Amino acid sequence: MNFQRLLVFGLGLGLLLPPAVVVAKSVSVKSAAGITAQFDDVTGHYEISTRQPARKFAGVLGQPAQNVFVENGSDRIGAYQEIRFTWRTHIALTGSIRVYDARPVGLFTLECDQAVHELPAVFPRFTSIPAGLHHFSFKDDVFAPPSFKLEPNSTPWLLFDDRANAVIISPADNFMMASMSGDGVHEIASGLNPEVRNLPAHFKYATLLTFGDGINATWDAWGAALTDLIGRNRPANDVDAGLRYLGYWTDNGAVYYYHYDPDSGYTGTLEALVRHYREREIPIRYLQLDSWWYYKTLTDPDGKTGQSKNSKLPEGEWNRYGGLMKYEAHPALFTNGLAAFQKKIGLPLITHNRWIDPASPYHEQYRISGFAGVDPLWWREIMNYIAGSGVVCYEQDWLNIIYNHSPELSATVGAGDDFTGGMAAAAKVRGLSLQYCMALPRFFLQGAHYDNLTTIRVSDDRFDRSRWDNFLYTSRLAGALGIWPWSDVFMSTETNNLLIATLSAGMVGVGDAIGAENKENLSQVARPDGVLVKPDKPLLPLDEVYIAEANGKKSPMVAWTYSDHGPLRTDYLFAYNRQETNSETGFTPAALGFKGKVCVLNARSGIAKNQSAGKRFAFTLNPDETAYYLVAPVGQSGLAFFGDDGKYVSNGRQRVAALDDAPGRLIVTVTFAAGEKSVRLFGYARHAPAVTAQSGSVGTLTCDAGIGRFSVEVSPAAAIIAGQDPTQTAVIQFTGK
Repeated sequence: MNFQRLLVFGLGLGLLLPPAVVVAKSVSVKSAAGITAQFDDVTGHYEISTRQPARKFAGVLGQPAQNVFVENGSDRIGAYQEIRFTWRTHIALTGSIRVYDARPVGLFTLECDQAVHELPAVFPRFTSIPAGLHHFSFKDDVFAPPSFKLEPNSTPWLLFDDRANAVIISPADNFMMASMSGDGVHEIASGLNPEVRNLPAHFKYATLLTFGDGINATWDAWGAALTDLIGRNRPANDVDAGLRYLGYWTDNGAVYYYHYDPDSGYTGTLEALVRHYREREIPIRYLQLDSWWYYKTLTDPDGKTGQSKNSKLPEGEWNRYGGLMKYEAHPALFTNGLAAFQKKIGLPLITHNRWIDPASPYHEQYRISGFAGVDPLWWREIMNYIAGSGVVCYEQDWLNIIYNHSPELSATVGAGDDFTGGMAAAAKVRGLSLQYCMALPRFFLQGAHYDNLTTIRVSDDRFDRSRWDNFLYTSRLAGALGIWPWSDVFMSTETNNLLIATLSAGMVGVGDAIGAENKENLSQVARPDGVLVKPDKPLLPLDEVYIAEANGKKSPMVAWTYSDHGPLRTDYLFAYNRQETNSETGFTPAALGFKGKVCVLNARSGIAKNQSAGKRFAFTLNPDETAYYLVAPVGQSGLAFFGDDGKYVSNGRQRVAALDDAPGRLIVTVTFAAGEKSVRLFGYARHAPAVTAQSGSVGTLTCDAGIGRFSVEVSPAAAIIAGQDPTQTAVIQFTGK
């Protein structure tokens, strides 16, 4: 087979090796990862299975197949074996099933060999499905809310048992037109929206299936395979200003959402806010401008004429609920324009956008499909404007409304890509990152194509306790795809909301009135230079929470994340009661990856307990009660080290840069903001350790022998390391006794 033909059958996925082709008919291939695929050309029967545990998904084409081949090759996921075949409906079709040598993953592909009005077959369509599995997916609704059902849309479907053995099935491309269907008991099918028409010759549709041991582990394996397949470079959790720094938001739920001091005006109020935070040495490092800053209509998405957003403020095209008229700063608010305002406050901006209103003059100038900009020239115009005005991130809101009012996005090949791809490409040229808001599940999948989509909203406006469940479950989808979840705005006085947002490893942004902010709380999430001290992974529900809820038990939510210091990984667990009565819950450190002896710390009481990693740590929550626990291994040094006593994420790598553990001693590298004088480090040990400074300096170690807690004040060395945020360091050695 020549290389040109290889690219056709390889879906353009970047095959790395020329295939070895074996002509066959009824065939079976088995991967080293334990996945077996079988195909019978006479009956059209196909299946994919795993032995440990025994799971098999099978279906039939409905007619015999021809030209059955087995190929070996490689794509971005890795080396594979592939069964390939053809069959006919009213046109010729090509199908393939890949299994991968090193991953428990299967890839199913359907190709139409000629142009066709609508998809003539569904492949795969499983009609033999393992019995007794629980179901989970995401609803086709705003912010992709979780569902313990299999929802019919472009969402991954999770099926799992009470031992957390799991499989995830999802579209692998064409996300804007894709749809899962079936009941998960008698049928599971992966195909296109029923309204899709006019498919071009050689149109391909792919489906990804991932087996796993552990629900969260399977989510991670599925997300890694999908993002590898499409070539996503996963952004770090400090890649842009919104992710790296503490910020201030003016969106729905914030004090200054369509509200300002009448004596100062909108921009004057925000200028006063920035001055106030600087005077108080609260390091906000960016400002978000919500929909109030640009021209809009009074017409809602359904064409009804509404009122001003805030009837107590002056009327104007900015003070309206409707769609976008012109994406420029309104002169009634920004007398000298957006760029002058940004320069005056000296902070980078994040700017919001809505749907394009049918009355907007943009329809006359550019190609607009329904409510969606699909013209690269339009995207270039607005990205050039905001990039020239000190904006670093573009927030596209109302994605559910845009999709539902722009029929081409769901029905026409390429239209959805023109919308999301045009946005991403124009932003990338100007160095802007993206945030999605009000997204349907398909936008999570589609957004994985774009390296500069760094954040996505995963719960409704104005973060509070009623949003927590959805936030945590939908963070699982975002995190699997390498997109950082954002909670939305809250007030700095709301300790639990602030803690959850910090543990999300995404953005942290507040919306207090001037003078109402809580500086002490904010100091626990960021260094004095505004750099967030946070974990390495989003805060996610434990496997056992999925299992309990799937069995109808509304047990307490327990969610976890961690700071990865290799063998000295520190885990952070947040729990809350979801019942009106006292509820017992807990976690097992071994299920989180710990071995040997660990120290479990109640961060609020300061009580610590050493125990075996394999032993369950149980606790009781009163109605409405929350809890916060940290888990650290007892290292070779004999110490359980927890890090910065003044931070929620005490061993976050933005503060504790490195831990070097060896028998009898622990070396800690600490990072300080420029000008920061000291931090207090703490841990637990049976005996007080000795402490010395290899660089920087240390104070007197204090130790509470009754509970085994030690702490010491540490100051940085004089040298400053140049970089994006100039920092100082100290290297401290603890010697166990």
